[in-house]
Amino acid sequence: MGAEYQLRRPSPFGTTTHHTDTMMRRILGLSALLLAAAAPLQAQAFAYPSFQPTRVAEREYNFAVADLDGNGTGLVFQWREGLGNPKLQFTLDVGFVDFDGPVDGLLMLGGALNYQLARSTADMPFDLVFTGGLGFSTSDNFSVIRIPVGVAAGHRFALDGNFAITPFVHPRLSIDRVSIDTPGGDVSDTETNIDFDIGANFEINPRMALRLSALLGDSDAIGLSFAFTPRGLRNR
Repeated sequence: MGAEYQLRRPSPFGTTTHHTDTMMRRILGLSALLLAAAAPLQAQAFAYPSFQPTRVAEREYNFAVADLDGNGTGLVFQWREGLGNPKLQFTLDVGFVDFDGPVDGLLMLGGALNYQLARSTADMPFDLVFTGGLGFSTSDNFSVIRIPVGVAAGHRFALDGNFAITPFVHPRLSIDRVSIDTPGGDVSDTETNIDFDIGANFEINPRMALRLSALLGDSDAIGLSFAFTPRGLRNR
């Protein structure tokens, strides 16, 4: 992204007017740049489905692809690892986004701590997982820091054989800070956004699952993932 400024001939009204005109052109140029960036920034910020299961796992590898509301395609790898405590889990996200249009590709890195708040019982039919994370995304001309906090909720329905399906929702509050590199210097903005995932986890067997998830909110996205749990390990 960028803005071009053209030099004008000296004003017949003197250098003061020329200086004022130059400053106005810079202000208008930066304003136009921010307005042009505003549309894709919600997608670039970078919001994508979390693919968060409602039960923590000893270990899980999740491979996902997401469509960012027609603005581009993201590839995400997630590694979930238990931390000794049977209710506590760490998640690492690594990914790349290929945007449609003039915006360069985006690299992203994130980490989260997840805690099993509750398991479904006869009295309380939902699995609940608290999620809190920190994400960083960067490109040649902008970067984003995200701090999402939320709760994933769902219920597991056992089917015939080893099959099972878990519909889930994952609302979260996210503090997003976007920094843009412009010809006039860095411009930053911080916003608080609400993201909401809705989807389903379909267990093929105890080691493999497919997840379909849609993100709704300030940014929209839809994704599909394949989750793999190594032999000998399981969802807790």
